[in-house]
Amino acid sequence: MEWVIALLAIGCVFFALQVIVDYVRYKRTLEPRLEHMAASREDLKTRIDAAESDLEETRQALDPAKEEVARLEREYQEIHEEIKDELDKQKSGWRGPTPPRATG
Repeated sequence: MEWVIALLAIGCVFFALQVIVDYVRYKRTLEPRLEHMAASREDLKTRIDAAESDLEETRQALDPAKEEVARLEREYQEIHEEIKDELDKQKSGWRGPTPPRATG
């Protein structure tokens, strides 16, 4: 019966060694991929930062243009209102020619 326990112990040790060897192999294949992913992450982070910087510069350049557009829209609305008021004044003051009377 002792030989069965000895065989089980040897089998357990062999299994444990096999698990350790598989882990080391997997880690070796995984490490380069992880390093590549980390490098890609850093590259993407750099590109994102550059894009955000460009976006901020573009926004700053657009601010004066947005203000000018808003000013022109307000000016357009004011002129439109003035024209409408002037037309209303002319319509209310203008009577038009009197129609001819029918004689009969």
